[in-house]
Amino acid sequence: MQSMTQVPRFEKITARWLDAAAGVFRAVDPAAVAQAADALCQVRVRGGVIYTAGNGGSAGTASHLALDLQKAARSPGGAGTRAVCLSDSVGLITAWGNDTAFDRVFAEQLDVLGQPGDGLVVVSVSGSSPNLIALLEVARAREIVSVGLLGRDGGRARALVDVPVVVPSDDYGWVESAHVVVHHVLTYALRDFAEQEPISDAVLTFGLRAPSA
Repeated sequence: MQSMTQVPRFEKITARWLDAAAGVFRAVDPAAVAQAADALCQVRVRGGVIYTAGNGGSAGTASHLALDLQKAARSPGGAGTRAVCLSDSVGLITAWGNDTAFDRVFAEQLDVLGQPGDGLVVVSVSGSSPNLIALLEVARAREIVSVGLLGRDGGRARALVDVPVVVPSDDYGWVESAHVVVHHVLTYALRDFAEQEPISDAVLTFGLRAPSA
């Protein structure tokens, strides 16, 4: 049987996806992202730790953000931004989940580690995950500034975080993709702050170059 290529069909799907993604990204409020970046810069100035957390795919984004804050948000030869992902330790999460409750897997960690002046970034499409709500309540009690990378209408977390960055879409894929873009913007902003130099055009265009004639 002769195989039929699906490339033309997939090209159309890809083109539609990229067009839709551009619209979702433009719906993110730049002022909210700027406020989030400023809040995290102030945590760095204070010598605080930025904690991150999320569930599922958002846990991956939270882990990636903590990685980039440590490794990439730094001046050449300088110190990175102190960051810890509360979603990363399987041992701690299963210990708290098994012995206490899954709703407390992040809150209990922050209760042990968090200090006034630290920062917290929660990543959530729904904004209403019980374990993230419990985490934000601990952050508020500990005077830890919080940023929410959220989706839909922001959920319950919108009223609990100090700086909500909401991607106004109900589609998990679009929201998660936009969260990754925002996380990279935050990383670049903190790196720029560390260097006290303008971000290069190459960075702002994500390294894209016009095609040669």
